[in-house]
Amino acid sequence: MVRKSGVPSNGRGKGVSVLKRESVGFPSRANVTSGPSGVTTAPLRKKTRRHRRVTLVKLHKWVGLIAAVWLCVLGATGFLLDHKEWRWMMFSTVPERLVPESVKSLSRNTIQIFQVNPDRPMHQVAAGVRGLWVTEDGAKSWQQTRVIGDEGGRLQVFAVEPDPEYGWNRLWIGTDDGVWMSADGGKTLVKAGMEGQRITALTAGASHGELYGVADRSRVFQLLTGRPNDPLWLQLETPPNDALPSEISLRRLIIDLHVGKGLFAETTSLLLNDLAGLGLCALALSGVFYWGLPKYWRRRRQQGDQVHVGTKRTTLVWLFRLHGPLIGLCAALPLLYLVITGIFFGHFKELGEWMRRAQVSSTFYPPVYHLNVWDGWIEAVVGYPGQPEKLSIGTRVGLFTSEDGGRTWSAERAGNERITAARRLRRFGEALYIGDWMGVNSYLKQQDGAGWLKLSDKHAHMAGDITRLGDGQLGWLHHGKTVAITDQSGQVHGQIELTQPQADGVPWYYVLRQLHDGLIFWQHWKWLNDLFAVLAVTLVVTGLIRWWRVKWL
Repeated sequence: MVRKSGVPSNGRGKGVSVLKRESVGFPSRANVTSGPSGVTTAPLRKKTRRHRRVTLVKLHKWVGLIAAVWLCVLGATGFLLDHKEWRWMMFSTVPERLVPESVKSLSRNTIQIFQVNPDRPMHQVAAGVRGLWVTEDGAKSWQQTRVIGDEGGRLQVFAVEPDPEYGWNRLWIGTDDGVWMSADGGKTLVKAGMEGQRITALTAGASHGELYGVADRSRVFQLLTGRPNDPLWLQLETPPNDALPSEISLRRLIIDLHVGKGLFAETTSLLLNDLAGLGLCALALSGVFYWGLPKYWRRRRQQGDQVHVGTKRTTLVWLFRLHGPLIGLCAALPLLYLVITGIFFGHFKELGEWMRRAQVSSTFYPPVYHLNVWDGWIEAVVGYPGQPEKLSIGTRVGLFTSEDGGRTWSAERAGNERITAARRLRRFGEALYIGDWMGVNSYLKQQDGAGWLKLSDKHAHMAGDITRLGDGQLGWLHHGKTVAITDQSGQVHGQIELTQPQADGVPWYYVLRQLHDGLIFWQHWKWLNDLFAVLAVTLVVTGLIRWWRVKWL
């Protein structure tokens, strides 16, 4: 029986379409028989199967409705956080009065690079993704660098390197908009070359007149300081299998998977993460619409306003197709690994040490760890004085050195251990130092030919940057807040507390980061995120089962 409104009846006075009736697993009336008494009957097996389908549909529906809003937030914020290279993330700000203290304290840590003029130790430069600052009173006060030719003066800074020949009389700055140069110790910047390139590393080359640099963590170039707009791009082979680590820590794998670097080459892995993040939003919204539109239409009919049955059917068909076969099926695998790694990500404090000790064998490596391409891997590069064919490349899985201009590579070792990561390389004269701020070790190249020395907890470790302080001392930047003072061997002799440069407002990146973690609401929100992760897995599994039974409408 069909009502005049055009919406098929379910026999109980409610307008539920045949589409929804069949898609959720109810048998159509054509498959139901009537007994002698006129009572509708069905085989026991069909009743059991129908009961299971109805239970599955109800579970999927109610779990989805409970989790929809927060899963949509997680998907949107996760997508944006994977693209922190977007300039607006750091330079568009929220007034401090509108955010809690947890967000404000996170944004106040602006120093990722710290360099001291060894001839005038009170003259210092600090930099990061929010810009460049200079001080001449030992960091008691900071002055933001003036960018000549850019009124906004908004540059993300990834590298600060004194000139190999002129030292602090000419500083080279690697930014998200090419290479810049300062001839006054960091007070002003002028564009030097490579406009539009994202220069993520700059270090000394083999001679006084050259630098090595990295563009977008993927390509290495040689730059003559007299021709800064004419880089020579190096053609580098990738390391052989025997130079790659035989195992990596579970912590490394989980981080890379969650931030879009842990499956294939960086572009492909990031694309999969984008699919999962945006797909999670689309699944939440389409699921809510699929559930809510029939109720909305019913209310409109009660008010005398009708929607054509063909429009209803077409809308529900395409919502189902969008929700299931199109987005749900494509995003299922990325969603599963993002959700599972997200649980570990939220519990680094409790599980970090165990994840660092747990090792994943190369047998189970995702393709990206076979390092078939350099894309997204090169964190730092450095040359060696008087050896034009020799260079070293730092990555998140070790330090690789070539003696023949990049045709062959070997992995550097400190004693019997591989150097586990090298995110920052600094060379002062012939001395070479490695820093890493991801909770692993720092290293220094010994001058007596004894090779690399791994710095223990009694030394400077977890260093984001290394600088000379004068009188033969070194400074190791720790979390952008303190500088450990050491001798040339890395033995700690003191510590400096840094005053942070003042920047107005809170960047959207930090707001989104705290929102994604839930810490903007409550310091223990991670437990609720765990619950939503379980709900998300339930939705993926039940959704795949439902799709397998219904397929395509």
